[in-house]
Amino acid sequence: MRSHLASHLASLKAAMHRPQSQPWIPVIAVVSAVAVPIVFAAVRAAWGDWVPTGDDAYFTVRSRDVATVHHPLLGAWSSGSLDLDAPINNLGPMQLDIMAPFTKLAPMGGTALSVALTNVAAIVAIAWMVVRLAGRRAAVAAMVPVALLTWTMGSEMLITPRQHQYLVLPYLCLLVAAWATANGDRWALVAGVAAASLLAQTHLSYPVLVAVLSVSSVALHIIATRRGRALGGRRPIVVAGVLAAILWVQTAIDQFVGLGNFGAVLFGPGGSEAPGLRTGVRIVVGILVSPVTLVRPGYQEEDAEALMASLPQLGVGVVLVAGACVFAVRGWRAGRWRSTTGILTALAAVGAGMIDAALLPRTVFGLTIMNYRWLWSTAAFIVLVAAVGAAALAEREPRTRRSVSWVAAILCGTLAIANLPRSVQYQDAERYLEEQRGVASALEQLGRFELVGPLIIDVSEMYFGHPYTYPVLVELQEQGVAFRFDSPLQDRRFGARRVADGTETLRLRLISGEPAVALAADPDLQDRLLAFIPGSRPVAILLDPA
Repeated sequence: MRSHLASHLASLKAAMHRPQSQPWIPVIAVVSAVAVPIVFAAVRAAWGDWVPTGDDAYFTVRSRDVATVHHPLLGAWSSGSLDLDAPINNLGPMQLDIMAPFTKLAPMGGTALSVALTNVAAIVAIAWMVVRLAGRRAAVAAMVPVALLTWTMGSEMLITPRQHQYLVLPYLCLLVAAWATANGDRWALVAGVAAASLLAQTHLSYPVLVAVLSVSSVALHIIATRRGRALGGRRPIVVAGVLAAILWVQTAIDQFVGLGNFGAVLFGPGGSEAPGLRTGVRIVVGILVSPVTLVRPGYQEEDAEALMASLPQLGVGVVLVAGACVFAVRGWRAGRWRSTTGILTALAAVGAGMIDAALLPRTVFGLTIMNYRWLWSTAAFIVLVAAVGAAALAEREPRTRRSVSWVAAILCGTLAIANLPRSVQYQDAERYLEEQRGVASALEQLGRFELVGPLIIDVSEMYFGHPYTYPVLVELQEQGVAFRFDSPLQDRRFGARRVADGTETLRLRLISGEPAVALAADPDLQDRLLAFIPGSRPVAILLDPA
């Protein structure tokens, strides 16, 4: 009884340290300002002729498989399998489960809306945790780096489900949750478990980051509890534990009665050589110290090796890390726990990034920047910690309290307005837009035919990296047409029921280049030519006997 009362008094004491007399309206206003461009982009896509292309559409296909005979227990097949002795998938289907209610109603628009709402949920969670951490004016200031990050990414990256950009804002949410947890807020554990599960299940570039941040935040939380700063009692710990069990049950089912993917990821033999700590440090410092990371077009770069830190950048990085360590030590001694845990969480994120970058193997494409998109979240979090610290300092001076909120609100509003026009932050934006128009045309032409399955999908005559296969599968799903593949390896992508068994009578061929032009001009094939897309890379879709 006495220990329970002491814990309750400690929670009240911790709550008193957070200023709660500040108005809610500025917080709601800036959060809405940051979220509006994302929602606007999704609505614009859903009401227009936008379609997910290439790998983006894969997630549309598999999310529509949720709760069917093709239900996925795992995430997408990992391209890292190419360097392993056995194929592996990402750890879980949480992303697909989130998308399913939207894509089952409207596959194309539902894809954009589901991704947008995931990003908005991350932003709202960040604001909520910062309010609990440092007060409402601090939350207003914290939205500036969030707005800067979303503007840097551009509208297109905020509505497409490819894991690399889909996880940027959820990872920022995890970083804030780790900070709040380290500071003693146990309810932040719930948001942290949700974000960490989504990250670790959806792409294999995140489990190391999640593990390091989890260990550091829990260790700091134990210290905060001993200092009497814990807030929330036991209930959030129970809720977080139950939530984790629910979110990971499908991965556990696969491990024990399915493909055993979790064990294969942890202990599977093979793999290309890791780049090592030296390269990992250069990648992390090169992106974090770069002056263009959080401005356009800093997100368009696709060559990680070109972004490696130069010697002067490494020097700046050493100075910044040393300075952060000095501030952390001084804050620890002075009892400034909130600022100290913020700096320590940022240092943990940077250290975790270096370890992760050192361990992530080179892909067949080299050191692709797509595997390091979490560094944009890390950069935004560092700025966020600084913004919250500045707001806390301004809170001490009556003349600067409101001015900080006004400046932050103006910056968020300006960035929100700048992010309203459509922005494609791909390295080759024109090619992306051309391919999207081509895919939209192909789907429109396919929609004119009443197809009967099962069909074997044959893309052996297509160019590498083409965007057509997965959107075509979405159209077949819409028509209720079963599709299958010749290769048994496709069971990792689409399930064992999607591997051809020899009973199929029709083959859907996708052909590119000059052969596609010749097929389109052949009058004897017009009854079997389902679609033809002219352009710099012409494509024909033909229905043949199997």
